[in-house]
Amino acid sequence: MKKLLVTYQVKDADWWLLNNKLEETVGHLGFRFEFFRKHNTNLVGYVVEIPNEDVLKDILLNSTLISTRLKENGVLLETIEILEAVSGKTTGEVGQFFANFS
Repeated sequence: MKKLLVTYQVKDADWWLLNNKLEETVGHLGFRFEFFRKHNTNLVGYVVEIPNEDVLKDILLNSTLISTRLKENGVLLETIEILEAVSGKTTGEVGQFFANFS
């Protein structure tokens, strides 16, 4: 199981919290979300648990679906930050994982 912390700015945080399509888009694949918002800002985020790393890779490779969904949800793409839980991993292993997608 992989766990990520994802943060970004959105155009309207109240709307995003009520209407984002994350669970609708990938929830059926076993992704579990916990949502957060920084008080009085448009900074939102979530922790997502991903049951299968291969599913994550498939989704990330389908960048059209991802970017379309993010834009529909009012995400300011240039503000996206992704952190990976690293318990038991070295920094090199984490960096290598993400280097495969660039």
